[in-house]
Amino acid sequence: MSQPLISIITISYNCADALEKTIRSVLSQRYPDFEYIIIDGGSTDGTADIIRRHSNNLSYWVSEKDRGISDAFNKGIAAARGKYINLLNSGDTFASVHTLEELAPHLTSSLVTFRFMEENSGEHSRLVDENEPDMEKKALLGHQATFVHSDVYKAFGGYNGSYKIRMDFDFFLRVLPHHRLKAVDLDIVRYNAGLSASIKHRLRYEIEGLISVFLNGKKPNSYILKCAYLPLWRVGVYSLKHTVKKLIGYTPKPQKGPAPHPKQTTFIG
Repeated sequence: MSQPLISIITISYNCADALEKTIRSVLSQRYPDFEYIIIDGGSTDGTADIIRRHSNNLSYWVSEKDRGISDAFNKGIAAARGKYINLLNSGDTFASVHTLEELAPHLTSSLVTFRFMEENSGEHSRLVDENEPDMEKKALLGHQATFVHSDVYKAFGGYNGSYKIRMDFDFFLRVLPHHRLKAVDLDIVRYNAGLSASIKHRLRYEIEGLISVFLNGKKPNSYILKCAYLPLWRVGVYSLKHTVKKLIGYTPKPQKGPAPHPKQTTFIG
């Protein structure tokens, strides 16, 4: 069976301190059939210089002003030639140099999702139930650990620019009622929570989720009441959880990062 071409897309903006490790993780992959695309939003902190140093191994890259995360995702998807597309954030890394090799045989469905681990907390993601009837629960996928067939993007378009944080949740809510999801119990990504983990942005995260559920036609009972109290309750629990961890001195178990690749990977592009 032939190996599918995989497109890895990383978006960035003023993240010179985080992007390098992501680039090295991707370029160290020993899977032969992948391309790497970086979309930078016109950084001014030296991020573009880092990308330029690796440009010979990139299928496509650009550094220009954009309209936010969704716009950057959509630019990368438009440039992608792969059968499957993965969105790996700046600061995130694959679990090992063999990750793409290990996951490629599982790419047999429109959407394929895997496990990931959050770097700061050491917590591993839950594996969604493929047969979960509740689309709100099923759509809680980590885009960093999910591979989407290019035909899905062609049919449904990209990410909605109205969302600043929950554009991936909105996308999966639109797609999952129409396409089969395959869930694989394989840990593939070390994920840095970044924007969505900040308490400052947590309230927006919850509100955008409720808006997406409403606009996608899945209106929960007592919707107005949920809009009023649910975001505040979730933010409160989230804050308490992280405060307790800090007080008890909780630290996650150290994880080994991807080993450096001794040879240059050959890219299609």
